[in-house]
Amino acid sequence: MMKISLNCKLDSVGAFGFIKPISDIKEIDRIDVFRDSEALKCKKVIYHASFKNQNNFIGHISKLVKMFITLNKRYELFIGIYEIPHGLFAYIMGKIYGVPVVISIIGNPSYSKVRTRIREKITYFMYKRIQAITVTGSKSKQVVVNNGIPKNNVYVLPNSIDVERFTPNKLIKKEFDLISLGRLSPEKELKNLLRIVVSLKLKRPDIRVAIAGKGPELEKLKEYIFKNKLTDNINLLGFVDNIVEFYNKGKIFVLTSSTEGLPRTVIEAMACGIPCVASKVGDLEDLIEDEVNGHLINDYKDLDRYAEKIDRLLSNESEYQLMSNKSIKEIRKNYSYSAATKVWNNIKDKIGGQ
Repeated sequence: MMKISLNCKLDSVGAFGFIKPISDIKEIDRIDVFRDSEALKCKKVIYHASFKNQNNFIGHISKLVKMFITLNKRYELFIGIYEIPHGLFAYIMGKIYGVPVVISIIGNPSYSKVRTRIREKITYFMYKRIQAITVTGSKSKQVVVNNGIPKNNVYVLPNSIDVERFTPNKLIKKEFDLISLGRLSPEKELKNLLRIVVSLKLKRPDIRVAIAGKGPELEKLKEYIFKNKLTDNINLLGFVDNIVEFYNKGKIFVLTSSTEGLPRTVIEAMACGIPCVASKVGDLEDLIEDEVNGHLINDYKDLDRYAEKIDRLLSNESEYQLMSNKSIKEIRKNYSYSAATKVWNNIKDKIGGQ
């Protein structure tokens, strides 16, 4: 049997979604997870929460200390989610104790380069000396391989969801033509969504839009909505408790981001049968096949193209239903927990053979 140490700073739902497929591997009997607080309960998992109400530096050090304290359990694998600091912690522990290491990149693998040159150097120093790296899609894999990492060491591990929870519900009324869910931050380019609504409103004066989430752009969005007389068209919902119900209230999910990895929100929406019109960024090409199960916009600034594709979907019921059905099929096949477990089994088999 196999014991694993996993170090991460994902939100509770994200942490569970990452851990669950690993816990489903028969040969794994224990996973010690080091994070700021406990996440959703999962079989075989023991959480080790770092000290609360501490700054980032103290919190990270407390995680590292707790990893040392629990090492009497003798791990067979260290996993770090994101490169620094969690991947670095896994790398250090793996080197000290001669144990294989996996670093998982959830998001854009160019993140280190954007931050600092030193961070990028540390990141790729580690990547070249560990047993496996996971990324969320084929484009991310190519970025890592282009930086000198052997492609056989890089595994595509898409974000996975509970496909039995995220399902269409025809009993829920479609209240909104367009929906969006996520952090209200600059890279989401949500003002572009508002501009698209202004354009669509010329033809569809009663168009209804719901934007769920919190973040630093909230006041700017409110100001734009007021100035452009969109208060009757756009609802800013803030945090929503029941996201499955929220998805099912919408007809089309719109993503206007300038950068992404592989957004879990798009996966969840598609699982609920909601076609997506999204910017062609990150690994979204793996998820959305343009004109088949959704629409991809080559340039996130091409608002006319967004408006055209959205209007077409709202006007053509047969095309809408076809894309809806194909969205569900794609998610159930490739983005379930069981699909992610297969990837982790491949990683386990490779590491076990070294």
